[in-house]
Amino acid sequence: MESGAGGGYSQTGMQCVYLTCFQSEFSMLALILQYSNIRMHRADTLEEADFLLTVTGSTVLLSDIAFLDGSWRDALRMAEDAHPLVASSIVADPADLPSLADAYDRGACGTLLKPIDSGRAIQLIRVLHEAVCDRTSVLRDDSLETALPGRPSAHCR
Repeated sequence: MESGAGGGYSQTGMQCVYLTCFQSEFSMLALILQYSNIRMHRADTLEEADFLLTVTGSTVLLSDIAFLDGSWRDALRMAEDAHPLVASSIVADPADLPSLADAYDRGACGTLLKPIDSGRAIQLIRVLHEAVCDRTSVLRDDSLETALPGRPSAHCR
């Protein structure tokens, strides 16, 4: 599967959107990730993140605790509503951890602590990307199977 404007998921290169107003943190991480075949795009606002998730076919959304027009809760809500197959993770300072008590209940798939450890970021993005690709494959296979008469559903819920 190749990624493109149509929103397909790429097996050879991963696409990720980072919702943050911190250009310097983004730039350093994006540079490191490119050497691991991960392309990271930066969004300042929810609208930009929504747009980038759509046009790049990104499978992973990273969100800072707060950004120009919202918080991590808004980012998770947008992802759930508009991009239900995208895996979301929150980037936080250790002092912010108590405010993330309900993050997993709201759809977060992980947390990256600042300062961001690039090895941990690469590992998390790869795992989340693979989970999205696996889920997409299961849903596609299930759609094909249920379209055939007499075939049981293969959903893994």
